[in-house]
Amino acid sequence: MPAETLERVVREEWGRLIALLLAESRRLDLVEDALADAVEAAARRWPADGPPSNPQAWLLTAARRRIVDRLRAEAIHRRKAPLLITDAAGEQEVRPAREPTPEEELLQLVILCAHPALTRASASALALRLVLGVTTADIARLFLVPEPTVAARLTRAKKKIITAGIPFGSVGASDLPARLDGVAETAYLAFTAGYAPGSGPDLLRTDLAGEAIRLARVCLRLCPGEPALVALVALMLVQHSRRDARVDAEGHLVVLADQDRSRWHADEIAEARALLAHPALRAPVGALAASYALQAAIGAEHAAAESAAVTRWDRLVALYDQLLRVAPTPAARLARAVAVGEASGPEAGLAAMAGELPANHRTPAVRAELLARAGRPEAARAAFDDALRRCDNAAERDHLERRRAALP
Repeated sequence: MPAETLERVVREEWGRLIALLLAESRRLDLVEDALADAVEAAARRWPADGPPSNPQAWLLTAARRRIVDRLRAEAIHRRKAPLLITDAAGEQEVRPAREPTPEEELLQLVILCAHPALTRASASALALRLVLGVTTADIARLFLVPEPTVAARLTRAKKKIITAGIPFGSVGASDLPARLDGVAETAYLAFTAGYAPGSGPDLLRTDLAGEAIRLARVCLRLCPGEPALVALVALMLVQHSRRDARVDAEGHLVVLADQDRSRWHADEIAEARALLAHPALRAPVGALAASYALQAAIGAEHAAAESAAVTRWDRLVALYDQLLRVAPTPAARLARAVAVGEASGPEAGLAAMAGELPANHRTPAVRAELLARAGRPEAARAAFDDALRRCDNAAERDHLERRRAALP
């Protein structure tokens, strides 16, 4: 079917087509609009004419022609000629200005999106847009911000790259080490926004988490054996594997201890375990890779238990201790307190809630659960009230309200 063919090509080839157009025109401000126009034209023509034998070439040629038209209009406006780029000869002909491999083209685009001049939020939006072809409207919906805000963010990001004066094609695999943290953090930021959204009506947004995993997979395919990317994909997969069990039929949050583990995706857990055994993670690795690997190992430890009752919480406490030595973040410190509470009792868990903890609703929510288990309902009720005041996620608020109402 023409529509299915177009959807597949856009999903699988968008990033490479963007990279090809950038390699030819060096105009980041033109290529995205040109390719979007080409996709719109294909959506109109292919149902009537049938999909072409080479859909990628059709889109590439149509986009090239739109770039040519734009450059011609600019040249006329400035009364300058001739154009620096010529029209493509035919719809099925692909004539790139140079012959890099598809992996090199896509790698350059990924690195470009991780430009150090960009904020993490802008880098995430730009990577989702340019590498994966996620629409501006969908990015806005995924990040729970107005579409004009995302459009402006993307425009500013592209302007920053253009202003920096680093042309596409001047970056390559040698630039990756300096930008690897940005690439990985961009993917993980997008994943976190889907896996644990801080606001909005949904407990999780699997579409955004899935797109972030796709971005990380692209990076790993381009740079196989990079420890941070190996560990990051493992971490994403083991966490994402539980998505179907995190919400019940009524849309209520289901905590880890109560989840139906038969609904966890065993294939993704197996892939995560295989990645954790990758040779790249056997040698000493940097702090970022170690952090991702330890978090993935924590998820794998949960997955290894047939039920919450037989979870080896002592092992989890030990893993959190290692994680805190590598990445002493407030979130890791809070998660360790939960594990201590399970391993040694609620009072021990409360005692472990020392140091800097997250400023969001999850800290008082954990404290409330531990206080309830310790037989201190009034203190637990006050902690639940504090958590509710801080919580902006509708699904989590519902869970907190139900837990508070269940107190004696």
